[in-house]
Amino acid sequence: MPRNVPLSRDVIVGAALEMAERDGLDRLTMRGLAAQLGVTPMAIYYHVPDKEALVDLVVDEVHQRQVPLELTDEGWEVCLRRRLLAQWEQLVRYPGLGSHLSNQPEMGASRQSIEAGVAFFEAAGFSSRSARLAWSFAITYLHGRLNVDARLRGRGGSGKVAGIRAKDYVAFGVDAVIAGIKATVAEAEAGVDLVAEA
Repeated sequence: MPRNVPLSRDVIVGAALEMAERDGLDRLTMRGLAAQLGVTPMAIYYHVPDKEALVDLVVDEVHQRQVPLELTDEGWEVCLRRRLLAQWEQLVRYPGLGSHLSNQPEMGASRQSIEAGVAFFEAAGFSSRSARLAWSFAITYLHGRLNVDARLRGRGGSGKVAGIRAKDYVAFGVDAVIAGIKATVAEAEAGVDLVAEA
């Protein structure tokens, strides 16, 4: 298709996001992206050195669009639930992105995003150690669920198992994660530290 907008890194990333949403991250190619933009592949390579760099740019853009994890008067449980559900919806929007992140060191999270998650729990009154464990537990559940969803879709699944939608499984799982964190913190406060050093 002919282009009206000058080619730039932002234009390339925007088109790559569209392709990833439509076709999945695994089918995103430099040649396909060039065809979508109506340019030669070399024009893409002028702005982005290779597919790995392109995928990194897509991941960065998706991360920047995430709902912030902020503690409000609603309580940490409501805030965490909102963030995890919004993050799942965002990642599932780009098929293959969740699996890609799960295969990266720290599940594709930057040091800043990890520290922001820990700071969220610390602001909610968790010890530094419990905050790190709680954030890790929440994110690990989310990425595990994304992998399950991807495998079910990859096997021709419709997104429903036994009449229950994937979103229902995620909402239930997020609530279970929050209940588990809450119970663990309550036990620790009562003197039974379930996350104590061995």
